[in-house]
Amino acid sequence: MGLSIKQENFCNYYIECGNASEAYRRAYSSSNNWTDKTVWERASVLLKNNKVLTRVKELQEELKKKSDITKEEVLKMLRSFMYADIRNFLTIKNGNVTFKDSEDWTDEMAMQVESVKQGKEGIEIKLNGRTWTIQRICKMLGFDSPQDMNINIASPMTKEEAKRIIEDL
Repeated sequence: MGLSIKQENFCNYYIECGNASEAYRRAYSSSNNWTDKTVWERASVLLKNNKVLTRVKELQEELKKKSDITKEEVLKMLRSFMYADIRNFLTIKNGNVTFKDSEDWTDEMAMQVESVKQGKEGIEIKLNGRTWTIQRICKMLGFDSPQDMNINIASPMTKEEAKRIIEDL
């Protein structure tokens, strides 16, 4: 025996808002002026129902599969941005620019393009920013993590000594 329509709605609303009481209010018309305590109690009981709990877990798993992206996938994409080469998109010969037809681009090349626009001077292709990409990779891999510095000061330092230390950083 499956879930009732209201139980199924409760599961979907619960996934949507993450709040059992709110999901209960939406699924079960709370026009009966139920107190917050009553709604909370009924929602709690419903979440303990094995069929409802199983359905909530199924919906969570479906959502997770749709949204899963690994750090490795992000790094692979960023690596592609970092090594994007404008020569894959155009050639310049005798001062004339010839663009490669976009239908000949690979999927990777298409991801490397941030924007394409037609202007007064012709077509402009902008690739994803290499500087930003390198900064993002460094951050993800922890290359930018702070360095530990131990400074032991036995006596107060002069302003000049403090400036010298700061400049050395």
